[in-house]
Amino acid sequence: MRSARYVAFTAVAVLALSGCAQHSPAVAAYVGDVTYAQQTVDSIFEEARTAFDDAQQQLAAAQADARGIPGDELEKPSLPINRRHVVDLLVSLDLGRRVAAERNLPVTGERVPADLVESVLGVPAGTRYVSLYQDWYQVYGALQEGIAPARVTDDGMMTVYRALVDADAIEPDLSVPMVREQFGDGGFAGGPLAISDALRAEAEKTGAVVNPRYLPAAAPMVASANNQSFPYRMPFLQDGTVVTAG
Repeated sequence: MRSARYVAFTAVAVLALSGCAQHSPAVAAYVGDVTYAQQTVDSIFEEARTAFDDAQQQLAAAQADARGIPGDELEKPSLPINRRHVVDLLVSLDLGRRVAAERNLPVTGERVPADLVESVLGVPAGTRYVSLYQDWYQVYGALQEGIAPARVTDDGMMTVYRALVDADAIEPDLSVPMVREQFGDGGFAGGPLAISDALRAEAEKTGAVVNPRYLPAAAPMVASANNQSFPYRMPFLQDGTVVTAG
């Protein structure tokens, strides 16, 4: 069982649904006066996929040479992100920067190394996706320092727990008391929930919109336990219902 106390490595955010993105296949999301085109999402995703496939081909060739077997007989993994991950990251970063600016929170933390991001997410360093994630880590650090953790209710705690289950990062079917016992009375969830609430409020303020094809919108996060890190996505909008810390 992958248990013990989970600590957020990085996290965040998402959006409200309404408006014109529902009707424009060329738009992935709007945040205030900023438009995130579907073409931008495609470009970021395809770059990551090409870099990942190239790296896997090189690895397969090396393994084939070492084992003396045809490379096409080796199992080839798939890129562990999709376009929804790209949209979540773009919108979370935008909202996070707005929240930090409004609260006068300096975004001056050290950038997490690209190779560390690659080792956790499985996305090749040197891609725009990883660079955006490095940017987000700095913003998240500022928000983490400046926003007090939320009071964690059973619902809030189990929201984070279910997200970890969906990512296959923890065993399923644990009860509320079991989750609280294993994860320090649920305190691990306070930071991510508080930051998500701040971003939700900013999304509502700016009139943020996410194309329905990318719903449920979710915050890209990473939990750590026992010297291992597990990326997961915490839903922020689920069937039109905003998930909050309360």
